[in-house]
Amino acid sequence: MARIAYILPALALGLQLFAQGTPAKEGAKPHAESVATPALSANQGINPDELIAVRATPYRPTLQRDPFSAPTDAEQTNKGDLVDDIGVKGMVVSNGKVLAVVTDARGNVRSLPIGYRFRDGELVAINDKSVTFHQWDASSTNTKIFRTVVKTFKREEGKR
Repeated sequence: MARIAYILPALALGLQLFAQGTPAKEGAKPHAESVATPALSANQGINPDELIAVRATPYRPTLQRDPFSAPTDAEQTNKGDLVDDIGVKGMVVSNGKVLAVVTDARGNVRSLPIGYRFRDGELVAINDKSVTFHQWDASSTNTKIFRTVVKTFKREEGKR
Protein backbone atom coordinates (compact mmCIF):
# COMPACT_ATOMS: atom_id res chain seq x y z
CA MET A 1 0.00 0.00 0.00
CA ALA A 2 2.90 2.33 0.77
CA ARG A 3 4.35 1.74 -2.69
CA ILE A 4 1.16 2.98 -4.33
CA ALA A 5 1.40 6.20 -2.30
CA TYR A 6 4.79 6.91 -3.93
CA ILE A 7 4.04 5.58 -7.41
CA LEU A 8 0.81 7.47 -8.11
CA PRO A 9 2.22 11.01 -7.61
CA ALA A 10 5.30 10.12 -9.66
CA LEU A 11 3.10 8.76 -12.44
CA ALA A 12 0.92 11.90 -12.42
CA LEU A 13 4.00 14.14 -12.57
CA GLY A 14 5.41 12.13 -15.49
CA LEU A 15 2.14 12.44 -17.42
CA GLN A 16 2.08 16.20 -16.89
CA LEU A 17 5.63 16.61 -18.13
CA PHE A 18 4.95 14.40 -21.15
CA ALA A 19 1.85 16.43 -22.02
CA GLN A 20 3.89 19.63 -22.14
CA GLY A 21 6.07 18.18 -24.87
CA THR A 22 9.72 18.71 -25.60
CA PRO A 23 11.09 22.20 -26.24
CA ALA A 24 11.58 23.09 -29.91
CA LYS A 25 15.13 22.86 -31.23
CA GLU A 26 16.64 25.80 -33.09
CA GLY A 27 16.66 24.16 -36.54
CA ALA A 28 13.35 22.34 -36.25
CA LYS A 29 10.15 23.43 -37.95
CA PRO A 30 7.45 24.55 -35.57
CA HIS A 31 4.32 22.42 -35.50
CA ALA A 32 1.23 23.81 -37.13
CA GLU A 33 -0.81 25.42 -34.45
CA SER A 34 -4.24 24.00 -34.01
CA VAL A 35 -7.18 26.29 -34.48
CA ALA A 36 -9.28 26.60 -31.37
CA THR A 37 -12.90 25.65 -31.85
CA PRO A 38 -15.37 28.19 -30.54
CA ALA A 39 -17.66 27.12 -27.73
CA LEU A 40 -21.29 26.55 -28.61
CA SER A 41 -23.55 29.36 -27.63
CA ALA A 42 -27.08 28.92 -26.42
CA ASN A 43 -28.46 29.39 -29.94
CA GLN A 44 -26.00 27.21 -31.85
CA GLY A 45 -26.34 23.50 -32.56
CA ILE A 46 -28.72 22.52 -29.76
CA ASN A 47 -32.46 22.53 -30.18
CA PRO A 48 -34.09 23.17 -26.77
CA ASP A 49 -37.14 21.17 -27.82
CA GLU A 50 -34.97 18.07 -28.20
CA LEU A 51 -33.70 18.47 -24.66
CA ILE A 52 -37.15 18.31 -23.11
CA ALA A 53 -38.80 15.99 -25.62
CA VAL A 54 -40.73 13.10 -24.10
CA ARG A 55 -40.00 9.80 -25.78
CA ALA A 56 -42.21 6.74 -25.46
CA THR A 57 -40.59 3.71 -23.86
CA PRO A 58 -42.30 0.44 -24.81
CA TYR A 59 -43.50 -1.81 -21.99
CA ARG A 60 -42.05 -5.31 -22.19
CA PRO A 61 -43.91 -7.56 -19.77
CA THR A 62 -42.14 -10.66 -18.49
CA LEU A 63 -43.27 -13.43 -16.20
CA GLN A 64 -40.28 -13.09 -13.91
CA ARG A 65 -40.35 -11.81 -10.35
CA ASP A 66 -37.99 -9.00 -9.41
CA PRO A 67 -35.13 -10.77 -7.60
CA PHE A 68 -34.58 -7.80 -5.31
CA SER A 69 -38.12 -7.57 -3.92
CA ALA A 70 -39.58 -9.74 -1.20
CA PRO A 71 -42.56 -11.91 -2.12
CA THR A 72 -45.80 -10.07 -1.39
CA ASP A 73 -48.69 -11.41 0.63
CA ALA A 74 -50.78 -11.68 -2.56
CA GLU A 75 -48.23 -14.13 -4.00
CA GLN A 76 -48.17 -16.15 -0.78
CA THR A 77 -51.92 -16.61 -0.29
CA ASN A 78 -52.17 -19.68 -2.50
CA LYS A 79 -49.12 -21.45 -1.09
CA GLY A 80 -50.72 -23.04 1.96
CA ASP A 81 -51.70 -22.32 5.53
CA LEU A 82 -49.73 -20.65 8.28
CA VAL A 83 -48.87 -22.53 11.47
CA ASP A 84 -50.60 -19.82 13.53
CA ASP A 85 -53.88 -20.40 11.64
CA ILE A 86 -53.94 -24.15 12.35
CA GLY A 87 -56.14 -25.50 15.15
CA VAL A 88 -55.29 -28.95 16.52
CA LYS A 89 -58.31 -31.16 17.31
CA GLY A 90 -56.78 -34.56 18.00
CA MET A 91 -54.83 -37.51 16.68
CA VAL A 92 -55.71 -40.64 14.72
CA VAL A 93 -53.71 -43.85 14.32
CA SER A 94 -54.34 -45.42 10.92
CA ASN A 95 -52.40 -48.44 9.59
CA GLY A 96 -49.60 -47.79 12.08
CA LYS A 97 -49.29 -44.15 11.02
CA VAL A 98 -50.02 -41.35 13.46
CA LEU A 99 -52.00 -38.47 11.93
CA ALA A 100 -52.92 -35.12 13.46
CA VAL A 101 -56.49 -33.93 13.00
CA VAL A 102 -56.30 -30.19 12.36
CA THR A 103 -58.53 -27.36 11.14
CA ASP A 104 -57.35 -24.48 8.98
CA ALA A 105 -58.49 -20.84 8.97
CA ARG A 106 -61.35 -21.66 6.57
CA GLY A 107 -62.74 -24.38 8.86
CA ASN A 108 -61.63 -27.35 6.76
CA VAL A 109 -60.69 -30.45 8.78
CA ARG A 110 -57.77 -32.57 7.60
CA SER A 111 -55.59 -35.42 8.85
CA LEU A 112 -51.91 -34.61 8.43
CA PRO A 113 -48.86 -36.89 8.82
CA ILE A 114 -45.56 -36.01 10.48
CA GLY A 115 -43.42 -34.02 8.04
CA TYR A 116 -46.32 -32.12 6.45
CA ARG A 117 -45.11 -28.67 5.36
CA PHE A 118 -46.98 -25.44 5.77
CA ARG A 119 -46.16 -22.08 4.24
CA ASP A 120 -44.15 -21.06 7.31
CA GLY A 121 -43.43 -24.33 9.07
CA GLU A 122 -43.58 -28.08 9.37
CA LEU A 123 -45.36 -30.64 11.54
CA VAL A 124 -42.58 -32.49 13.43
CA ALA A 125 -44.17 -34.53 16.23
CA ILE A 126 -47.52 -35.87 17.40
CA ASN A 127 -48.12 -37.25 20.91
CA ASP A 128 -51.10 -38.02 23.17
CA LYS A 129 -51.81 -34.45 24.22
CA SER A 130 -50.24 -32.12 21.64
CA VAL A 131 -48.75 -31.56 18.21
CA THR A 132 -45.33 -29.92 17.72
CA PHE A 133 -44.50 -27.62 14.82
CA HIS A 134 -41.32 -25.91 13.66
CA GLN A 135 -42.16 -22.39 12.47
CA TRP A 136 -39.86 -20.08 10.47
CA ASP A 137 -40.22 -16.69 8.80
CA ALA A 138 -42.74 -16.93 5.93
CA SER A 139 -40.90 -14.40 3.74
CA SER A 140 -37.55 -16.18 4.08
CA THR A 141 -36.18 -19.32 2.48
CA ASN A 142 -34.01 -20.09 5.51
CA THR A 143 -35.58 -23.07 7.32
CA LYS A 144 -32.64 -23.68 9.67
CA ILE A 145 -33.71 -20.90 12.03
CA PHE A 146 -37.08 -21.79 13.51
CA ARG A 147 -39.11 -21.66 16.70
CA THR A 148 -40.86 -24.65 18.20
CA VAL A 149 -44.63 -24.29 18.57
CA VAL A 150 -46.54 -26.82 20.68
CA LYS A 151 -50.32 -26.81 20.27
CA THR A 152 -52.48 -28.86 22.60
CA PHE A 153 -55.69 -30.54 21.49
CA LYS A 154 -58.77 -28.32 21.66
CA ARG A 155 -62.18 -29.60 22.56
CA GLU A 156 -64.88 -29.51 19.94
CA GLU A 157 -67.06 -26.43 20.19
CA GLY A 158 -70.54 -27.04 21.53
CA LYS A 159 -69.67 -30.24 23.45
CA ARG A 160 -69.33 -30.48 27.24
